[in-house]
Amino acid sequence: MLRERLPEVALVAVVVIFASTFVLTKGIFQEISPLAFAFVRFAAITSLAFVVLTAAVRAGKAQWTIRRPDLGRFVAVGVCGYALYQLGFVLGLDRTSPFSSALLIGTVPVFTIVLLTVNKERPPPRAWLGVGIALLGVVIFLADKLGATEVLVGDVLSAGAALSFAGYGILNRPLVKRYPTATYTAYTLLAGSVPLLAIAAPSALAQDWRALSLGTWLIIGYMVVLPVYVAYMVYNWAITRRGAAVASSFTLLVPVASGALSVVLLGEAFDIPKALGSAIVLTGLIILQRPAGVGKRRAAATIDL
Repeated sequence: MLRERLPEVALVAVVVIFASTFVLTKGIFQEISPLAFAFVRFAAITSLAFVVLTAAVRAGKAQWTIRRPDLGRFVAVGVCGYALYQLGFVLGLDRTSPFSSALLIGTVPVFTIVLLTVNKERPPPRAWLGVGIALLGVVIFLADKLGATEVLVGDVLSAGAALSFAGYGILNRPLVKRYPTATYTAYTLLAGSVPLLAIAAPSALAQDWRALSLGTWLIIGYMVVLPVYVAYMVYNWAITRRGAAVASSFTLLVPVASGALSVVLLGEAFDIPKALGSAIVLTGLIILQRPAGVGKRRAAATIDL
């Protein structure tokens, strides 16, 4: 029985890893600034990506070269998926709660449908029903924050992160088809990390790194390895056994798990508007999972933290 349900167990583990990133990152902002955290994390992730690429090239499973006509797309993908997304993620999370950040970043499918329409692709009508319901839930969820400027700015930045990642998912499609995973991952990371590190460098220089506790360093290490590499390998393994639609549906649990962890670890409180808005958003996202093709796009554009 356990062996038969191992893909579901793996997907639940992925959900917990993704959800924990919001809570753990929020916790260490007491010791490290958001941009300094982004600097050290992506300096390490980019280095790791090229170590993986080197090993893959030696094993004959990847390539060093990329086509010159694809250079612009690599830059656009990197800027959307890493530079802009990470700035929205860390700066938004610094100003709002882990649950709010997880829920709003979880609206990537909503922005994906909108961008596909702008790109003159035609999502099915049911997708627009999901978009409308999800947006209604977001409005209700944010209604009680109109007087709290700092928190509202954090929510807007989190929504901006979702928009930029939706763009990443769409722009990345040709590269995924043309290049091995290790190749396009390393070069898109490089393209996104260069502007991100440049923006974050002053904060990194101002950060007192010797004052960081061992726990903070362990969380930074966790954030470098588990959400990006381990979780994605497990997630892709589950897709091969249960399909993209089933696997991607589990990502809807990320805001729920993040909310639960926020209550337990950070003492976050939930009022009726927040609970109602969250439920409506999740309903819209569930509807968005159903149309043909959306599930697969969602699987390719999960919460990349």
